[in-house]
Amino acid sequence: MLFSIPLEGQWSFALDPTGRGEAEAWHVSGLNDTIDLPGSVDEAAKTPLTTTRTMAHLSRRHPYVGKAWYGRSFSVPEGGEDHFFTIALERPHGEVNIWLDGYKLGRDESLSTAVRMMAGPLSAGEHRIVMMIDNGRFEAVGDAIVRDSAMMKAVAHSNTDHTQTNWNGVVGYLRVEAARASIARLDVRAPDRHVTVRVELDAFDADNRFPSFWSDPHDDQLVLEFALDGVAEPVVIRKPITVSSGFTPVIIDADLPAEADIWDEFSPVVHRLTVRWMRDGAELDERVTSFGIRSFARDGRRLKLNGRPVFLRGTLDCCIFPQTGYPPTDPEGWEKVFRTAKAYGLNHIRYHSYCPPEAAFEVADRLGMLLHVETPVWPMLGADPALDRYIHVEAERIVASYGNHPSFVMLCVGNEVNGAGVHAFLERFIDEWHARDDRRVYTGGSGWPTIQRADYISKPEPRNQRWGEGLDGRLNARSLETRTDWSDWVDALPMALVSHETGQWCVYPDLAEIGKYGGVLEARNLMMVRDDLAAKGRGALARRMMLASGALQTQLYKEELEAALRTPDMAGTQLLGLQDFSGQGTALVGVVDAFWDPKPYVDAAEFREFCAPIVPLLRADGFVKITGERFVATVQLAQFGPTALVNPTVVWQLRNDRGTVLDEGQVNGLRLESGYLHTLGDIEIDLSGLSAPARYDVVLTLKGANYRNRWGLWVMSAAAGADPVLPLVETLDEATLARVAGGETLVLSPPPEAMKPNAVLGHTAAFWNTLWTSGQAPHTLGLLIEADNRLFEHFPTASHSDWHWWELTHRRRAFDTADIGFAPIVRVIDDWNANRDLMLVAEARIGRGRLILCAADVATDLDARPVARTFRKALAEYLAAPSGPVPTLDQTTVLGWWKAVSV
Repeated sequence: MLFSIPLEGQWSFALDPTGRGEAEAWHVSGLNDTIDLPGSVDEAAKTPLTTTRTMAHLSRRHPYVGKAWYGRSFSVPEGGEDHFFTIALERPHGEVNIWLDGYKLGRDESLSTAVRMMAGPLSAGEHRIVMMIDNGRFEAVGDAIVRDSAMMKAVAHSNTDHTQTNWNGVVGYLRVEAARASIARLDVRAPDRHVTVRVELDAFDADNRFPSFWSDPHDDQLVLEFALDGVAEPVVIRKPITVSSGFTPVIIDADLPAEADIWDEFSPVVHRLTVRWMRDGAELDERVTSFGIRSFARDGRRLKLNGRPVFLRGTLDCCIFPQTGYPPTDPEGWEKVFRTAKAYGLNHIRYHSYCPPEAAFEVADRLGMLLHVETPVWPMLGADPALDRYIHVEAERIVASYGNHPSFVMLCVGNEVNGAGVHAFLERFIDEWHARDDRRVYTGGSGWPTIQRADYISKPEPRNQRWGEGLDGRLNARSLETRTDWSDWVDALPMALVSHETGQWCVYPDLAEIGKYGGVLEARNLMMVRDDLAAKGRGALARRMMLASGALQTQLYKEELEAALRTPDMAGTQLLGLQDFSGQGTALVGVVDAFWDPKPYVDAAEFREFCAPIVPLLRADGFVKITGERFVATVQLAQFGPTALVNPTVVWQLRNDRGTVLDEGQVNGLRLESGYLHTLGDIEIDLSGLSAPARYDVVLTLKGANYRNRWGLWVMSAAAGADPVLPLVETLDEATLARVAGGETLVLSPPPEAMKPNAVLGHTAAFWNTLWTSGQAPHTLGLLIEADNRLFEHFPTASHSDWHWWELTHRRRAFDTADIGFAPIVRVIDDWNANRDLMLVAEARIGRGRLILCAADVATDLDARPVARTFRKALAEYLAAPSGPVPTLDQTTVLGWWKAVSV
């Protein structure tokens, strides 16, 4: 454009909930209210404050779905008689209808790019624009899974209340753009310093019958000015052109100097190109774009950036912006998002069923992030021709608008695509884009299906917990080992494999976060949790449960990322997500909150130990050992740094819980090329002479670099004679309780089937959330352990679940103590939708004796279960010592409780 007329500011306004406006010609009548744009109806609080609560998602304070009218006047300056004008609106939401000076220009409904409508020549002076935006009108972009459940309707993140909200308004720039003709499209292909620029020119002529723009002789030329970062003088190219019709495509090749640096995740150098269309010395139009010199392509099973294999350490951006309810349209709004992602070691973001605004690409370009973009759909394909056409149109608009950004490296139709016509539609889509644009790689649907023409496939199977697996998921079904990788899935495909929506491990809500929701959304879901917990008398436990479950969540994410990193030739993984997901039943799966603020249990530096360009890895059969054994493991290095490592040394250390180094050694490499998983060698650590039972750390450090990683190692004492005697009982009756009241100490340790089902206990935290998964197991969030209790003088533990606790929780059922007053020793943190008072170990006095509740199995197969054997011994020593102050319960209360919870 040559100049623009801003439209930001106050507009006249009216809501039209019954749809009367068009019939009553509101585009020529006055609108009886005002609103400031850019902005939304929610932000302007144009509807009454709601009070309803739901656990499904955050609650809009002032929601509105329907038609809304916006009007204002603007002035065209003198001297614009030979210009043509375009109405440009960034990020309206819904179907946009525009009238100018009483005449309708048209309608549009893009959810991905700016709306632009040609107004043509305008006389100098005042003009009036009126918009009617209907955010109740969309194509069926989000109904792919509505057939499964009514609550799964309208779930595409481009317009759902589960994430960004279905708002009404315009939230980016609003302006009238002026030019004498149009550089309608500008594509820059720069896989190296030989650059190809494709320009599409649209000629305007006011005479529809006898146009003269392209018939009269003129001197037309394009002037290309490359402003290259780090190069003092711009590169200027002048290209004479012939304009012989209303549409003129031009292709120009240019060789940039060697000083023009390439764009890479480690050195994100962004250049700028300005193109001017000159006619007889006068400028007709000007267009500016940023670009980077980079290639991104598939090579067999690998994705390569500038010829170097990359590993995508990614997360999803699901358009969660609680203060506004919509994505930022300014660079400042995206700085926090991308800088946080980078700080936590990520190099990649997938935009789930939506495309971010221009500002996101600009910031990603500067920071070296690799972006996977989707058209705004979670669709059924093949049934709705309008939707199928819409997807193609949106893809075209996305590439035309954002395709020059070097960060834009992947394009996908949408999330988890379904429908009878899905396979042919997706194959055609990829085929078309392969033929047209090789600046990025393409796939059909995130998650599924497998498409033969795709450059990369996103699959949910190569991860530790799949939908519906419950306690059969790897980290619940067996104790931790680090031999598992996803090679079988990689080897089964000829193209690159990226794991889909990895993790999804829940953490207990941070109820202190409620006060941060000061914008259009209120955290009434978290308020419901807070109020329920307080009503049950356990409100003071909320922070401790969040911290303990967060420590477990961090361990689970560590193993998710490492399993992917130790898979040869895997292209990457996409977490769901680094950030909390506030919808779909409230899925608190992030290590940062919905505002991209860190949570208090893991910081960016800790997370980067297992999520970074270079990650030391350890392959071992297990991490529970017995004194006198040797710990044997293989050291690997996931090396995706900027350059090869020459003669690297990885130092290993065995440290105790005070950080003292008890043993150490090193493994060496020769030359480790970037882009590969390298095996350096085996280590053996003699565990003889170590104090036991105890926890140790095995730490790997890349010498001379800031890359390290660590694993817990638990050393248990060898079996020595008969197992300690424990007074175990499997049920309670009047006679048993009388024995306790008479002075005995008994341990109630029933088999799980002896108790009524309550929460299903696994080692891991809940997957996604129990509301959205209809109660998928496990239902709990790990353990909250009173680690300073005397019981743990002889059993190593922190205040939260750790990998050795698997042996004590596997396939067990916690006691639901129903707040009768047992003193907790080991709590089980329940799903926040139920907030049951669950115990793994607890105690109380009854008369002169003590009753210990122990849901862990401390009786069977102890020769093969060193953790259970050690815990049994610790429990026996605990019982032998004098008891401290614990609550006293009467026999009748305890018997009544047991009858209520037992079968």
